[in-house]
Amino acid sequence: MSPHPPLLQAGVKAKAKFTITPGSEQVRATIERDGFIETFNQIGGVVLANACGPCIGQWDRTDVKKGERNSIITSFNRNFTARNDGNTETHAFVASPELVTAMAIAGDLRFNPATDTIKTEDGREIKLENPLGNELPPTGFDKGENT
Repeated sequence: MSPHPPLLQAGVKAKAKFTITPGSEQVRATIERDGFIETFNQIGGVVLANACGPCIGQWDRTDVKKGERNSIITSFNRNFTARNDGNTETHAFVASPELVTAMAIAGDLRFNPATDTIKTEDGREIKLENPLGNELPPTGFDKGENT
């Protein structure tokens, strides 16, 4: 699951706040080793600590006030009221990491990555390719630090 190379070449950035929380130190070390952190940074993503903060309601959101209706799309398997950010008015939609990435790049929940295009800074339209990846890292997981 790596963003479409023409998007990187065109300088496309995520239009929505895009945070990535690795599930463990091994996952964090592996995505760093395999270049995913650099790719996420290039499109405006922020890789957080490998911890449970966002999935257990400890996300310190500054973009939405408590009680303000809003929606997020997440790959965490926690979508009940107030679970992600402590806000009872946040509607959380659960999707695959690939779909979450596509939606963050598009910045619109109405975006259909199978049919819609992303507009570049210079006005070109780029269509996302279907995601293609390995179930497990080809060279295995990196042990990381202090594991």
